[in-house]
Amino acid sequence: MSGDDEIRVGVDDRGVARIEINRPHRMNALNGAASSVIMATLDEWSQRDDVRVVVIDGVGGSFSTGADVVDIAQVAGSNAGGGLDPAQARGVISSGSDLARAVRRVPVPVVASVDGPAVGIGASLALASDLVFATERSYFLLAFINIGLMPDGGASMLVAASVGRARANAMALLGEKLPAGEAFDAGLITKLVADRAALDELVEKTLAKLTATSSSALRLTKAALDAHSLSDFEGALDRELDGQTALLQSPEFQAAMTAFAGAAKK
Repeated sequence: MSGDDEIRVGVDDRGVARIEINRPHRMNALNGAASSVIMATLDEWSQRDDVRVVVIDGVGGSFSTGADVVDIAQVAGSNAGGGLDPAQARGVISSGSDLARAVRRVPVPVVASVDGPAVGIGASLALASDLVFATERSYFLLAFINIGLMPDGGASMLVAASVGRARANAMALLGEKLPAGEAFDAGLITKLVADRAALDELVEKTLAKLTATSSSALRLTKAALDAHSLSDFEGALDRELDGQTALLQSPEFQAAMTAFAGAAKK
C-alpha cells in the first residue's frame, strides 16, 4: 500500500485496488485532504484496464464517521460571525457530492468493507459501493438533521433506493441509527458477518470470485443495473447541493458549530 499516512492505496497483481482510510484518531472522519486523495485515486483507477475490483475499507474500528467537523469548524471560524459564506458552503457540499460521484464512476465492482460506524458522508461512501459487507458491530447513521442539515453525498437516493421510503424517512428525518443487523434485514447491505476476521475472509472470497469473472461482463452488468436503479443520481446530488448549501449558512448550523468549538476548547 502507498499514499499518505491517512489514506493508503494500492493495486495488487490480481487487479484488486484498495483504499484504506487510516484516521483512527478522528474515527476515520474525512477532511478535505483525505477526500481529495480518495477522489483522485478512484478517478485514476477508473481509467485503468488492469483494475478489476475496488475495495474501500476503514482501519482502527471505524469505517468513517463522515465529514470532519473540525475541518468545517476551522473554515467557519475564519469568518466574521463564525459562519460559512455561500462559496464555502457550496465547496464543502461539492466535496461530498464529488466523492460519491467518484465511487459511482468506477466501472468495475466496488466493495465496501464496513467494520464500525458508517456515518454521514461515510455512510454515503459505503452505500455508493456495489457490494456492502458489514460486521455485527457496525451501524449506519444519517445524523445531519441533528445539526440542522440534510443528507448529502447521494444518501437521499442511495438509502431510499435500498430500504424504501418508510425506513429512509426514519433515518433522514429522525436521525435514527440503523444497526447492521437491521440494515441487512432491510436490504441496505449485502452480507452481515460476526466480526472483523469474518469480514476479511468474506471480502477475500468475494475478490477471488470477482477477479475470476469476465471483467467486461462485470462492467456491462454494473452499468445496466445503475441505469435502472440510480438513473436520477445526478438529480439527487443537485438537490442535496442546493439544499445543503443553504442549510450550511443557517443560524441552526452556525449555533451547532459554535457549540462544537466551545466543547473542543474544554
